[in-house]
Amino acid sequence: MKHLTVLFAATAAALVAPDQAIKLDEQQPAVSPELVQTWWDSTVSRSAKIFTKIEKGIEKATSEFDGYSFDGFDGFNSDSNLPPLPLHERKPHRGDKTKTIYELIKSNKYTTKFASLLDNEDFSDIKDLLDSSSHNKTLFVPTDKAFERIPHHGDKPPPKEFVLALLKYHIAPGLHTKVDLYHKHTLPSNLSLDTLGSRPQRLRISTGLLFSIRVNVISKIVYGNILAKNGIIHAIDHILIPPPSQAKIISLLPNTFSTFSLGLEKTELSVPDHKGGTLFAPTNSAWRRLGPRANAFLFSHHGLKYLEALLKYHFVVDQTLYSDAFYNSHKDEKAAVEDAEGGKYWHVDLETLLDDKAIAVDVKRWKGWVSIVLNGFTKVIFPDGIASDGVVQVVGKVLIPPHGHHGHAGEDDGKDIEVEELKARLERYVDRDEAGDL
Repeated sequence: MKHLTVLFAATAAALVAPDQAIKLDEQQPAVSPELVQTWWDSTVSRSAKIFTKIEKGIEKATSEFDGYSFDGFDGFNSDSNLPPLPLHERKPHRGDKTKTIYELIKSNKYTTKFASLLDNEDFSDIKDLLDSSSHNKTLFVPTDKAFERIPHHGDKPPPKEFVLALLKYHIAPGLHTKVDLYHKHTLPSNLSLDTLGSRPQRLRISTGLLFSIRVNVISKIVYGNILAKNGIIHAIDHILIPPPSQAKIISLLPNTFSTFSLGLEKTELSVPDHKGGTLFAPTNSAWRRLGPRANAFLFSHHGLKYLEALLKYHFVVDQTLYSDAFYNSHKDEKAAVEDAEGGKYWHVDLETLLDDKAIAVDVKRWKGWVSIVLNGFTKVIFPDGIASDGVVQVVGKVLIPPHGHHGHAGEDDGKDIEVEELKARLERYVDRDEAGDL
């Protein structure tokens, strides 16, 4: 399942040609979520093979989930479950602490293309930021080889506002060494979009074999812990692209989310305007777990209102729940974010579109491990799918509102449920006449 956010790198194919100077379109408006979305729309036809590869990886991870158990961190008593970084990686020992981040990448022969972007007068603010010693920052700098991986498609160059957003997305406030990243799940960047309520767009951090660390899954840190006077540099092998919307992520992965997409289409469910949000997205296999009778009913004429109620229970607006951060427009957001980042265990009730019916969320973290459990039993099988308007948390079961107002769902919820039980669980949210329940 970790391959889901590989799609965030697919649009890199449209950026620049490796053998040409980077040019800018001067006629575009200021950076906006719509501009980022347009770039994602333009890459779909050219990236079919990439998305097919992603789908296969997700399908494999989903099948592994059927026998997966992650109950409470049992047995996590030693570092053998999450190997420590090698000694030579634990403390930064590279770089030059007498030079700024900009000076280091400007003088390095492996980062000339990124440095040339900074020297463009349109991006002088970014250059000044990386040359300033007032605050520490972390730069994920693409190597020249990262630019060479971008094929030339003959398209016009990207607008400067898009490139500006891209540059900001490579910078994170604060100093984050590889040891720090090894135990993180997301990281705020310097990029903010209106669709998140002007909050920082986050980067997804994941670890792999041989102590590898990846950003948004596809970008691997190939040379890290390069200290500078004003922060630290990690060289990556793919460019980081600001992510698409939740809806675009769902549409780009039909082999994983086609049933969910079909439900949204048939019910014509409208999600209200929001500033951030959390989408608990069930996979196709999650829908199959409901059983053929339940699916036949939900997608029939008489079941559409029940299906609409069920889908609403998967959408949370204005509250963006990552595994280690929480953007909450409803309460004191500073306290919420601090609780999420600092606590090993924390609980939150998220109100959904279903008459504000809440989902009980329990998050547990231990070093680099994380467990997100919904309503007491349903596990998030792929956390932190970064989106421009929030986050996608992928679930292996369809979420069904629990009995009563505060009860938890059952352990076998979402598996071969009887139609009558499903109707009973959703009846209070459905207009019987509109549902055709004669």
